[in-house]
Amino acid sequence: MSALLALVSAFAQVGICAFGGGLSTLPLIEYQLVVRTGWVTTEQFAQILALSQVTPGPIAVNAATFVGYQQAGPLGALIATTTIVATPLIILCIVLAILKQTSEEKSKTFKKLLRPIVAGLLSLSLISPLTSTIANGYKAVLLFVTGLALLKFVKFFKEHPPVMLFFFGIIGIFFL
Repeated sequence: MSALLALVSAFAQVGICAFGGGLSTLPLIEYQLVVRTGWVTTEQFAQILALSQVTPGPIAVNAATFVGYQQAGPLGALIATTTIVATPLIILCIVLAILKQTSEEKSKTFKKLLRPIVAGLLSLSLISPLTSTIANGYKAVLLFVTGLALLKFVKFFKEHPPVMLFFFGIIGIFFL
């Protein structure tokens, strides 16, 4: 039972701070999963992030489902996923109720104040993927440059970018 409560606690905290979408919450998700709880390593977090990018659904929901399942099986996946989705919905309902009671000017001011916060969180979200890529340095740069060259000079890849993404996904599995 304590594993389920730990999942609720971790993902409720992520859900509370989930302003701006999945990418802006990456630093907090990484903190909760890697630093605070130690449920996954930095490398495993990078893999969860990559897997979340290629599967349908938001990053935070996919990460919650994966880690919840890893920690407490199907019930853990259900609880972690429900927590990550329900927490921001409840907060949104409360904030909307409050904003309906305030003047339009105060409502606009509140929205303006959120913009730099979301921009900062999005900037922080770049740190984790970049630091995990630096470990594979020249390979990542070589793949990136090759991808740009193929996109620019090979007509087939210009017309069918998903094929190129699939192609580089396979190459990344073997080289990175």
